[in-house]
Amino acid sequence: MPIEMLSHLKVMESYAFVAPFLFILVHILRPLFFVPVLLLCITGGVIFGLLAGTVYSIIGLMISSSLFYLIIHTLPALQKRFKSLEERLLGKQLSLNTFQLVLLRMLPFIHFHMLSFCIYKKSVSFHSYLRTTLFTIIPVAIFYTTLGKTIQEISLYYAVPLILVILILAYFVRQKKAIIKWQSFFSKEIA
Repeated sequence: MPIEMLSHLKVMESYAFVAPFLFILVHILRPLFFVPVLLLCITGGVIFGLLAGTVYSIIGLMISSSLFYLIIHTLPALQKRFKSLEERLLGKQLSLNTFQLVLLRMLPFIHFHMLSFCIYKKSVSFHSYLRTTLFTIIPVAIFYTTLGKTIQEISLYYAVPLILVILILAYFVRQKKAIIKWQSFFSKEIA
């Protein structure tokens, strides 16, 4: 083998070790950049394949969830903020069981760390939090990584219309709100 080819193989091998590390790091930094979990899991399926993409996503999500636990445990103000958000979204009386948390994690529009907070509230220790978190993360990682692998194998003739349909549906099912200020609705001028 020529020397150039050997050096090229070594460069490829170094990327093979760096890419999973960078992917896991992106999972850890994901909340700071507001990147959806499903997007990263799909990307993992496209880049690494089904098995490796799933494993890397589970590792990244577990590290991210562990950091969330440590942060929420040490910052009571953030804990209060998540509690008020939870009450607004889920109500005061609602307590979710583990199976419900698994199903809610599968939905793309549910905040990942809001559900981590629900797990945090019902956990008696860090160990029980990690166990429940792992149980809720595995189906998400498998499903969306499989979706990513499937998208990679679809012909371009099917992929482009599929992506267009998804984008159009996302546009039509978005939340539509009109905010009218109290003062402008009840103006003092009566005709």
